[in-house]
Amino acid sequence: MEKTGDDQRSFLEVIIHTAILTLTSILSLAGNSLICLAFYRNRRLRTITNFYVLSLAVADMTMAVFYFPFGAVASSLHKWPFTKCYCHFTSFLGASWAQISTFTLALASLNRYFCVVKPHRYSTLFTRKKAIISIVAVWLFSWALTPLFFAANPIYEWSPIFLNCRAIFKDEQAMRISYLSFGCLFIVPMLLVILCYSSIHHVIRHHNNAIVPSLQQNNSQATRIQDIKTCRVVFVAVLGFCLCWSPFISTMVLEFGFQIPIYPSVLSICFLLTSASAYINPLIYGVMNQTMRVEFLKILLLRSG
Repeated sequence: MEKTGDDQRSFLEVIIHTAILTLTSILSLAGNSLICLAFYRNRRLRTITNFYVLSLAVADMTMAVFYFPFGAVASSLHKWPFTKCYCHFTSFLGASWAQISTFTLALASLNRYFCVVKPHRYSTLFTRKKAIISIVAVWLFSWALTPLFFAANPIYEWSPIFLNCRAIFKDEQAMRISYLSFGCLFIVPMLLVILCYSSIHHVIRHHNNAIVPSLQQNNSQATRIQDIKTCRVVFVAVLGFCLCWSPFISTMVLEFGFQIPIYPSVLSICFLLTSASAYINPLIYGVMNQTMRVEFLKILLLRSG
């Protein structure tokens, strides 16, 4: 499959883009494999919240295996050397990955909201079984939803600007609707996340002075402190995801939704920034979650549980 138009990237840009995509594949596969192994080895990590973390890790590993390496090869060769069918598949995979990650983080935020703000309802709404069912539902919903973005039967071609296989729409209106819809399905769940964490922040601030002094005397308060720490970890994960994806979503909506031209180099940077979301979670959990960090070290040092 030949490249789309002329690849105007400089030799240095090609080297940098290819290196980043290659490094992304390695870091994502290694880091998220650590999360999966830690989850398998340590029962203490099999909390309801960590089931959402595991779902994110599996989604990111899928991209590390089936998406980023092929983009790196295409970037280095200045063309898509694989089949048209696989070009179509990677486009579907990238869009569904974005939806799965967004909805899963929204679920994790809802989980933290009920745990901290409405704890009396938490045990009823959130169990391991319900968490697994919700995760499976998110995956199935995302897979079913993604083809709707491409309902106008676009052509899939390798884009050296976006460093992936991009849908080329014949109908300009269909293109605008597709990209605006994609942007909305990112914005709406993130607004839900903001509402959840606004309430969580209010509760934490209101109870902070009462919780800390009684920590040594009340085990239930100690448990609540742990719940708050988990909230902070999830919040940082959500924040990292937003920082990685917001520039890309914004440029897509402006470029294709409102026909506002964006410099090609900016579009490339925005796409490469989204790829960072595939490996930041292992870094976040490795730094902020002590149990996860200890398990990572045991795995890396080949120590048994």
